[in-house]
Amino acid sequence: MRVTDNMMSTQFLSGYQTTLSRMNDITEKMTAQKNINRPSDNPVGAARNLQFTAAASANELFTQNANDAISWMETSDTNLAAMVTSMTNIKTALTGAVSANPPSSYEAIAKNVDQMINELVTAGNAQVGDRYVFSGQSDNVQPFTRDAAGVVKYHGTYNGQGGVATAGTITMQIVPGDISTTRDKINLDGSEVFGAIDATGQPEIFKNLLKIKQDLLDIQTGANGVTAATLSSDLGTIAKDLDYIISGQTTIGARQKSYETVKGRLAIESTTIAKDATNNDGFNVAKASIESQLATNAYNTLLSVGANVLPKSLVDYL
Repeated sequence: MRVTDNMMSTQFLSGYQTTLSRMNDITEKMTAQKNINRPSDNPVGAARNLQFTAAASANELFTQNANDAISWMETSDTNLAAMVTSMTNIKTALTGAVSANPPSSYEAIAKNVDQMINELVTAGNAQVGDRYVFSGQSDNVQPFTRDAAGVVKYHGTYNGQGGVATAGTITMQIVPGDISTTRDKINLDGSEVFGAIDATGQPEIFKNLLKIKQDLLDIQTGANGVTAATLSSDLGTIAKDLDYIISGQTTIGARQKSYETVKGRLAIESTTIAKDATNNDGFNVAKASIESQLATNAYNTLLSVGANVLPKSLVDYL
């Protein structure tokens, strides 16, 4: 076969373009630190990469939700514990009032109860950032206020309010699927902490505490028919109310434990997803470095051969 100068030039340029393309491909992979940069590189692998990316994004979202939820529940638990302490102090003081006491001690106990009510209101207004944890879905509204007459009212939302079963529920999803107001619930609203809310907005437990305070004042004179038996009945009421708050604290504690367990599982899944994505792409730094060096050598060799083989032109003599 007759070989012409034009054939040699064409063959050289073809090899030159192939080598340049190979170098560009290797450089792109090394820069991106991955083998699959577009679907045409590996259609099946690219499809799997999309699945891994979606899984990683969902895992990141669920992990952030878990962190936020745990922070919310930790704040709730801390303040519920403070409420339990206050209620226990009231119960202890009232137990002493049921026994024989001089009239002056009743007034002191009543003042103590009043102070404990203030502490309960403070705990009930706990916040995470600028959000109130016991205010239901109206978490930008301070839930509890106490007026000049000592009456405590609730201003948040609560389950069952206006016929809406989940009006006070806040959810943070940490598993795939539809949101469940039962599974994903992270809060207690005002009624779940301090009992049923009446038409005027007063929680039952605060109404009971105000009655106990008044009974301690009335027993000194026997006003309103208050006797030692009344205080004994009040003791049963405070015990019931204390159990109600403890039940709420137990619910939050159990839910927090569940979220912490899921958070640990999400961390393991995140590592697995990242590993699977890396294995699917198959990028190897050492291998890519060697390929880059080989491609560079091939390129330099090609240029050297081309300089010797290609026919000289007029330019070479200028």
